[in-house]
Amino acid sequence: MIKKLGIPKEVKKDEGRVSLIPEHISQFTGIADIFIETGAGIGSGFSDEDYMKAGAKIVDTPEELYGISEIICKVKEPQSQEYDLLKPNHVLFGYLHLASNLQLTKKLLDKKLSAIATEMIMDNGVYPLLIPMSKIAGNLAIQKGMQFLEYSSGGKGILLSSISDSNNAKVTVVGCGEVGKSSIHKAISVGAKVTAIDINEEVLNILKSKYGELIEVCKTQTEEATSAIRSADLVVGAVLIPGKKPPIVISNEDISAMEKGSVVMDVAIDQGGCVEGVNANTHSDPFEMRDGVLVSAIANLPGAVPKTSSIELSTGLQKYLNFLLEEDWLKGYKENKNLSPSLQIHNGLLLSQEVAESLSLSVSQLV
Repeated sequence: MIKKLGIPKEVKKDEGRVSLIPEHISQFTGIADIFIETGAGIGSGFSDEDYMKAGAKIVDTPEELYGISEIICKVKEPQSQEYDLLKPNHVLFGYLHLASNLQLTKKLLDKKLSAIATEMIMDNGVYPLLIPMSKIAGNLAIQKGMQFLEYSSGGKGILLSSISDSNNAKVTVVGCGEVGKSSIHKAISVGAKVTAIDINEEVLNILKSKYGELIEVCKTQTEEATSAIRSADLVVGAVLIPGKKPPIVISNEDISAMEKGSVVMDVAIDQGGCVEGVNANTHSDPFEMRDGVLVSAIANLPGAVPKTSSIELSTGLQKYLNFLLEEDWLKGYKENKNLSPSLQIHNGLLLSQEVAESLSLSVSQLV
């Protein structure tokens, strides 16, 4: 049976990504009818005509799109204005980050739909749909941080790389997963003095072996780590525990001890943030001042470069959408150990232990 797959226009503030690009629509010919809300691809550089040529059908309103679609293929989690559009027969597919969002989790449970968190899909021990966005976010953390360090932004007015080698700025990266490694590479490439902090000594040894004298490394919760955070011009918080809220690794005391005009980038904000007392920001309102320090926690950081991000996302998404288009997709998700962690809600049941623990809710098992 041919399924109906809908691609809505993202409504999260400053979000220009789209889940599928026209180039990848044609592969679903004969197995799915693809509906796309008018204008959904504009932010990523794709017109309605591009999608029509690829075989998609354009619909004028979100109400129409949600009304005719079985699978809702989004980039970001539904916003409050989309809640009433969700129906029990829907399979919601997108970056959901439920561990930090009790309101959305309860709403999805009430709707009795199926919710698949693409960030939790695994393949041979890695998260293939999270990695490309993490790499982009890591790059942007440094790129945005450089901008916020400018005097006109309220920063201390320095370059990450000085004109002379003796006065390079200090960048400290806390958490050395995909986001952190990407930030480290970017910061080193522009000539900053970089310190990497992580709980895993093996990860730190690999970084030290790769970059040598270009990087300093230290373990979390040490005097060296505290000093590296407080003396930095730019700190990137990049801690991730898949499916859970991250721990607080940058405290109010750390921020108070930093030089005025310094910058802190919390790239873990989608999961709740790793900076104490952090509030989510937007691209158009990107930071708040705390004790003279610019603290930025932009919840959809890759949305700043929607064309790059959408191409990467769509490329990775195709394989996993094919599983959803199978006749008995639910059985496949239950039995596939790589897919089952991503099925987080089904028919009013919360299936994720990590989300349940983060939100103090009860977890269920799918039988």
